[in-house]
Amino acid sequence: MMKVKSTAKCHSESSDVIASVSEAIPNTRERLLHDKVSLPAVRQVRNDRQSSHSDHIRFAQCKLREESRIKIATGFALAITFLLLITARLHAGGVSATFADLILENLQIGESYNLRVLKKCPMIIQNKGGSTVDAIITVDFPRKDKLKEGYEAIPDLEWVKVVPDKFRLGPGEKGISDIIVTIPNDEKLIGKHYQVHLISAGSPIGQQGQVTIATGSQTRFRFSIGSMGPESLKKEKKNKKMHTLNFEFDPVNITIKDAIELGKKIDLKKEKNVRLKLINKATETLKLKIKAVTYDINMYGSVESGYELGNPDFVKVKPEDIMLEGETIEKLDVFIEIPNEEKYKNKKYIFLIKAEVINEIPVEIVSKLYVITGE
Repeated sequence: MMKVKSTAKCHSESSDVIASVSEAIPNTRERLLHDKVSLPAVRQVRNDRQSSHSDHIRFAQCKLREESRIKIATGFALAITFLLLITARLHAGGVSATFADLILENLQIGESYNLRVLKKCPMIIQNKGGSTVDAIITVDFPRKDKLKEGYEAIPDLEWVKVVPDKFRLGPGEKGISDIIVTIPNDEKLIGKHYQVHLISAGSPIGQQGQVTIATGSQTRFRFSIGSMGPESLKKEKKNKKMHTLNFEFDPVNITIKDAIELGKKIDLKKEKNVRLKLINKATETLKLKIKAVTYDINMYGSVESGYELGNPDFVKVKPEDIMLEGETIEKLDVFIEIPNEEKYKNKKYIFLIKAEVINEIPVEIVSKLYVITGE
């Protein structure tokens, strides 16, 4: 940047010098003709002209030197850029592992386990690239955002050993390692669930001047001490609840014989004596969501002759979300409002009210509502 500024400065000076020389020559001629000056004066003017001419020559030389320096600097910069482009050739070797997620349960305190023996499957890494790589398997703590639900980071990396943990692998070649996990003899660890990561990486053996990048894969290793894993415990809890799940609508079919007035919101309990109840016969508390849904013929079967499928938006149930304790009954309020339009007059409709267990086993029950409309 300093050289660019210097060049700009020389260019400005050249304009000034050239202008002064051009002005000096005609002015000198006019003085000679008009004033008829003496020879010494002529010599003095000639010397002035020669001095100005010398200044012009010196400027031209200065400009040439600056331009040469700029060309040299530019060429040097281009050479550096080209060299960097050559040097920055990247060679990546891909290394893969046999499994991405490994889960062990019921490990005992004070014991050591070899995953190859326990799971009948050693850890195998393979060079997927086209050049020889130096591969390494390291044990690392998982980031908080990478922890699976119910697990915490392993407290000490020394619990897990990889033997061997280094390989030199040719293209397509595999390396086999044993993963040894040792649980300290501490009763406080019982019921704990831990997660650790095994990083398999390979760095290609590049030529001089080449840049190598380590590439590889990550294996998530999770284990539980003296207990089933969080997923298994959750599944067992669900299975247990499935066996004890026992809830129902009463009644399962509601038929309103009186015509429903169009364009009016009707409280079926108050105006039509509809008593819809939700009964939990089990001891477990249930979290339920109740609402009217579209009648699915494929799931719930064909409708009675003469009835059409009603729009679920016309029916509202209160409350919509409830925590139904074991061995209790919840009374529900049902409202219906059908628009006062010609197409809804003198019709028979079937609506479906559904209660679904939330955040647990996907179980649902339904109650069918049959209505007729008037003029």
